Amino acid sequence: MKSGPSQHQPVNHVFVDFENVKTIDHSRLGDRNLTFHLFFGQQNKRLDIELVAKMLENAQTVNLIRSPKAGKNALDFVLAYHLGQAVLSEPMAHFHIISKDAGFDSLVALLESKRVVVKRHSDWSTLPFTSLPAPSSRIPAPLSNIPSAAAKKVLETLKKAPEKGLPKRKKSLLSLAKSALGKESTDDASEKVVEELRLTNHLAIDEKGAVAYTL
Repeated sequence: MKSGPSQHQPVNHVFVDFENVKTIDHSRLGDRNLTFHLFFGQQNKRLDIELVAKMLENAQTVNLIRSPKAGKNALDFVLAYHLGQAVLSEPMAHFHIISKDAGFDSLVALLESKRVVVKRHSDWSTLPFTSLPAPSSRIPAPLSNIPSAAAKKVLETLKKAPEKGLPKRKKSLLSLAKSALGKESTDDASEKVVEELRLTNHLAIDEKGAVAYTL
């Protein structure tokens, strides 16, 4: 059974441009705090049986919307309308558009100017893992309380990195840690450093390997 929204996490609305991305990550349907709005064009006549089964299993958090008309950008306007309605209904929620169409970036910029939390994702790989603890619920230990010099070194490297440059997956984070520690670093040393930063609440790693930071 799908659990209700976390006390510390906002609801995330995900708007999927199926005409553009062509696929839907079945495994994400049912993720905590995610509501999906799946947009299909007139030419989309069939759905994968696994997707249908997953949609039925999580019917309370999946909306299927089909464009009433065919034509260039027809589905984009339908998606934009529903996104605007969702923003009006839940202005404090987080919103995600999954589409390779950069034309949505103007809409994203407009909403961001209104202080709406919104982002376009070119594919499913950058969709946040909302099972991670929200930053507000985790208080990181001060630098002086981190036991090892190695962990402090990696933390300083992470703090200097631009937000968009922070590793999104554990594998990439381990590579960054190994690089920051120098040529003599080992895989075990990198693992220990990452675990130390996790235990001191500077980052969280979910069961699928996605990383969230509180730096």
